[in-house]
Amino acid sequence: EYSQVLEAENGLVRYVYPLNTEKFSAQPLQEARIDVQIRSTAAIRAVYSPTHAIDLVHQGETRAEAHYQESDVLPDSDFALYYSLGESQAAHLFSYRDPDDPQDPDGYFLLLLAPQLSSDRQVTGKDLLLVLDRSGSMEGEKFSQAQSALDYILGHLNPDDRFYLSAFSSGVDVFSEGLSPAGQADQARQWVDQRWAEGSTDINRALLEAAAAADPQRPTYLIFLTDGLPTEGVVDSGLILDQFQQSAPDNLRLFAFGVGYDVDTFLLDSLTQDHHGLSTYVRPGDALDESLSSFYARVSTPLMTDLELDFGVAAVYDVYPQILPDLFAGSQIVVTGRYRRGGPVDLTLGGKSNGETQTILFRDLALATDSREAADERSAIPRLWATRKIGHLLNKIRLDGPDAETVQQIVAISIRFGIVTPYTSYLVTEADPLGAANQERMAQEAYQELEAMPAQPAYGQEAVEKAADQGALSQADTAASVPEGDEQGVRIAGGHTFLLQDGVWTDTLYDPDHMQAIRVQFLSREYFDLAASRPDVAAAMSLGVEVIVVVDGQAYHSLEVN
Repeated sequence: EYSQVLEAENGLVRYVYPLNTEKFSAQPLQEARIDVQIRSTAAIRAVYSPTHAIDLVHQGETRAEAHYQESDVLPDSDFALYYSLGESQAAHLFSYRDPDDPQDPDGYFLLLLAPQLSSDRQVTGKDLLLVLDRSGSMEGEKFSQAQSALDYILGHLNPDDRFYLSAFSSGVDVFSEGLSPAGQADQARQWVDQRWAEGSTDINRALLEAAAAADPQRPTYLIFLTDGLPTEGVVDSGLILDQFQQSAPDNLRLFAFGVGYDVDTFLLDSLTQDHHGLSTYVRPGDALDESLSSFYARVSTPLMTDLELDFGVAAVYDVYPQILPDLFAGSQIVVTGRYRRGGPVDLTLGGKSNGETQTILFRDLALATDSREAADERSAIPRLWATRKIGHLLNKIRLDGPDAETVQQIVAISIRFGIVTPYTSYLVTEADPLGAANQERMAQEAYQELEAMPAQPAYGQEAVEKAADQGALSQADTAASVPEGDEQGVRIAGGHTFLLQDGVWTDTLYDPDHMQAIRVQFLSREYFDLAASRPDVAAAMSLGVEVIVVVDGQAYHSLEVN
């Protein structure tokens, strides 16, 4: 047991557990687990780890827990956790700028937005459209779990909420025409209990009737649950999308839950993408009621909708998510992007609350001009941006078809940040140096293979797993980890990615066609001077005897000279 004074930075308290020392274990750890309990006299606002994926549980305004757990792992980075306290709106801006990349010197940022936990007078009344598939394929445990989840949702409506409830198969059964007040939730729960599964699947009619019930003046969330393909009425996915696009108001947010492997991932992902929502895929054996009820617990209390960010004079671009989600009580939003110039930033967040336009100004933020001396976890910011960008581009190809430029972007980002993709799955076994010429070759080969492949079905186990994995990348709050089995060939050190090629840990920034590496004798005075020049360089040199690292645009090759 020990006590530690925690550092505060930009309004955030920073805690670091030195998990990185565990990488010196000869064997993977059977289990690595960290449980953090935060107790405060002030309200806990944001809780975020830039280094590890955590499960976050808020227990009222002044208590929170963060849990990290992983099995069969060799940790290679310290566990960092940030949290902020206070009663006001919170915005925390992290940034990282790597001057060692001569081809791309722009910076990366991470913005953590945390709304004030609400009181009753701040809660925005919402409209909830609940659309349940009750076709014959839902019969059994799936339908029972769906009923349980709807029972939970209807039992946790806010006083000013309204709801629309339907169950569809060959036709559409509705609890009541139009929107019902929250006071009728108990009758609706009884109505759900009296439904059963039978018939075919008329997805188009169910969606159009739900859209017709929407009020364009109120925050509206459509929760759509299905386990199958459209088999009744309009069955063409493109036509379903077109008709719903024409019918749904702009304020409608659609959240789809695909149950099992017989769902149309193209249809569900296109619906949620067009209407600013998300798709969740519940695989066989997963608990549908837990997925649906935990989702609703996160979005039950909207505070601010139709969000827009203005960074003022700061030149930001490539921001993800491209469309900001709504802000909910007890939640936080993580935004990543690029910027061209460092310096002071005044950030404006605009949106609607209770139907009124609201603007919040955050002053005295800053984007870094040089991050070489920054805390180690700041170097994870570029990889988080790259993770989301790759997920976005993979989804684009899956839904819109391949194009050469998009494939080239994926290959270049994958190599730069060591994120293995379907087009760079052989990254760790690539024998040739990964300079610009070879990157272009790899991109051309990947695009040609895509063009030659027959069209893949939008349903089935492979399609669902691909949709779920790519969706997770595009929404990630931590950078993608190196795939299991590839750890011996890919390492992340000092914000750079290194591949093991012919026994040499080679910086992916190294381009042998345009760089001449300076040879440095291992353990010589020059070697130690180079390692001592910056923490990120020292981290790179610690990978092994033979290392090629790029420092300020110059490549250095550490090796034993005979």
